[in-house]
Amino acid sequence: MKTSIFSNFGLILFTVLSLAACHNDDDATPSNNSNPTVITQGGGNWKVTYYWDKDKDETSNFSSYTFKFNADGSFESVGGSTTSGTWNVTDDDSSQRLNISSGSGSKPLTDLDDDWIIIIMDADKIQLKDDNSEHLEELHFEKL
Repeated sequence: MKTSIFSNFGLILFTVLSLAACHNDDDATPSNNSNPTVITQGGGNWKVTYYWDKDKDETSNFSSYTFKFNADGSFESVGGSTTSGTWNVTDDDSSQRLNISSGSGSKPLTDLDDDWIIIIMDADKIQLKDDNSEHLEELHFEKL
């Protein structure tokens, strides 16, 4: 009889503790601590400080470019000539994503066209990665 009482008590305790540990995370801050509004706050330009594509560092392809992200979802890239594109932040597959569409149709800007997973997005830096498990692709911006 004592074994049955202790077994039931253990089961009840386990259930209560399990339920107490569960809570709704719908309103929780994303684990990457990103804030999509910082991309436009204070105006200013951003520069690509790191771009790894598949098997090599291609950061130098963007050395002459600066980017200005506007609150209306447009952006301008300046590097020899000015090119316009669009951006937005969405939640997809339980991660925030920065969607970039260069609108240029020419390299190297089209390399940025993707729905990048946001790793960090704060007032000074943006770190992004691609979700393709076949190859590593990362993109970092820093505020100028």
